[in-house]
Amino acid sequence: MLGYGWKSVTVGMFLLGMGAVLPPSAQACVAPNCMRGVRFPLPPDGASVPTNLPGLVVVPPLLESVDPTTVRLLLADGTPVPATVTPGAHSTQVLVPEAPLVQGTEYRLEATGVCTFQGSQPGEETFTAGAPRPLPTTLGTLTAETPRRGTFVVYGDSNCGNTQQEGDSTHLRFTPSPELVPFLPWVHWTVQVDGAPWSYAKHGGVTATGEENFDTRLYEYNRRLLFLYTVCEALQPQFPNTGLAPGRHRATLQGTLEHANLTLPPLEVDFELSCDPKPVEPKPVEPGSPSSGGGCTQAGGGLTALGLLATLRLWQRRARD
Repeated sequence: MLGYGWKSVTVGMFLLGMGAVLPPSAQACVAPNCMRGVRFPLPPDGASVPTNLPGLVVVPPLLESVDPTTVRLLLADGTPVPATVTPGAHSTQVLVPEAPLVQGTEYRLEATGVCTFQGSQPGEETFTAGAPRPLPTTLGTLTAETPRRGTFVVYGDSNCGNTQQEGDSTHLRFTPSPELVPFLPWVHWTVQVDGAPWSYAKHGGVTATGEENFDTRLYEYNRRLLFLYTVCEALQPQFPNTGLAPGRHRATLQGTLEHANLTLPPLEVDFELSCDPKPVEPKPVEPGSPSSGGGCTQAGGGLTALGLLATLRLWQRRARD
């Protein structure tokens, strides 16, 4: 996302000159988004697609759309596969085959994105159908790391870049259930904090290890899905504070398998963020210093007060003699 701020300014001036209305600041940078083209969430490393998948998803370029008439499923030789196309979450299009996929068969998925600044963006991906898998019934487990104080980067400002902030932050640690992993590419995500929306991730936005897939976030300007924070010191006060208020909170993670007629129970975890000053670690006390409470000692050749007095009396006798 870095390095495109100048493009947003140029495009913004052009749009204002034409009398167009700019999108909200969180999604104001639109110039480079068509460079991504359409995206087809599929398993990584060429893994197979379950034959009982509810629907194949086509993701458009950011702030753009997909022409539903161009979404097609073909066999390797180009033979069309009968299917219907319906709208999905986040302006996606969902292709639903009229019959289950055939195990061991290679397919090709095609679609064209509608791009305002660069015209049509055709794309295609191939995949192989694998064995059917039981549909998931659970998401997995969710925990929150111990909050830590420090400086972090906040993405999503109106200049398509990032800002430095100082505060308390925590990461949500998500472990997908084994039954969910084969269907992860077609799951979209939301995180709420105390019942209010925090962030979202489109299809394929979470990896099999439960981490946020930063490749799918390219040119997306919403907050990170699993990173929660409160701003204690605005290092760049010209940008709005988009963090949480200090205090105790509850985060809720919800995953939805596209076009599946099932409800996966959400996961919840409590956490606390604070701007209270951290206690200063005490400096090491040097032996023999006043703060050590030991006064003068004989350890290491030191003298006590009684020893010093006896030495002075001995010197006085020698002087008289």
